[in-house]
Amino acid sequence: MRRFAPALALTLCALLPAASAGNAAPARASFPVTVTHALGQTTIPAQPTRVVVLGPHALDLLLSLGVQPVGYGEAAQLGVKEFGSPIRQIKYLGSRVTSAPLYVGDRFKPNLELLASLKPDLIVGEDFASAAYPALNRVAPTLLFTGTHSGDWQKSLPVLARALGREDRAAAVLARSRAVTDEARAALTPWQGQRALVVWNSGGANRDLYTVLGPKDWTGGLLQDLGFRLVLPGSPDPTLAEGYRALSVEALGALDPDVVFVVASGTNTPARAASDWKASALAQRLRASRAGRVYFMPIQLVGRIRGPIATELTTREIRRQLGAR
Repeated sequence: MRRFAPALALTLCALLPAASAGNAAPARASFPVTVTHALGQTTIPAQPTRVVVLGPHALDLLLSLGVQPVGYGEAAQLGVKEFGSPIRQIKYLGSRVTSAPLYVGDRFKPNLELLASLKPDLIVGEDFASAAYPALNRVAPTLLFTGTHSGDWQKSLPVLARALGREDRAAAVLARSRAVTDEARAALTPWQGQRALVVWNSGGANRDLYTVLGPKDWTGGLLQDLGFRLVLPGSPDPTLAEGYRALSVEALGALDPDVVFVVASGTNTPARAASDWKASALAQRLRASRAGRVYFMPIQLVGRIRGPIATELTTREIRRQLGAR
């Protein structure tokens, strides 16, 4: 543990107006505070006003609490090229960012020199950046959270809120998210109990290979919360981390779900995933295909952000595609 010496959607944003970068709201908790996160405990000496976030999950959490970042790191595979400049390519969350944060590089391996030049008093990311944690922690108090599983962000948000002195906002965000999920479940009443297969597909050479997602995964858990019954092929495969089990398109036929949600992962796109699915004679034999109940979604929205804003946006997209508005 390192200690530092003292020195959601549009409706969600309407409920919780964002503070400008470097001008956080008055503290609602006394500082210093010590919080526990995925890498241990970190002491925050004073209420943070300059926060760097590493990745969209951390950004979702920060924005939902009404705080704007001064720096931002993204996934390297997205190919952002504006290193050291204000980033303007933040998918799905960009319209909520008003602070023109500088792009600090890969969310798991950011440029430490550039990051330090921003003089942050808090860095927030995911535990995927654990290898960089000691170096990050030398720049500023750093909190890394686990965010890939169902229920993770609901546990992390109050911790971050305490570190920011915004615990009252966390309670409001949690209440709002529960209301959004309850409303969506009611709108999806005709789909309650339907057997749903939720899979990742990266396309290309792996276009006929599908990774099944279970209830512990953020995406699978959300669909289960909305009333679907997840179709699972036996026991999970521990080597797949957040995935449940990888199956060939032939094996999907044995599951015969009522509805299929295909998440276009990696560099795949929903359009390409849909084209590959329609071109597969085996996939077309599934009852869901014959009934026109196969839906395609982007990994950035339904698998990489995974916070309260993403919950609302993903729920809205599911309702849109299923015609349950």
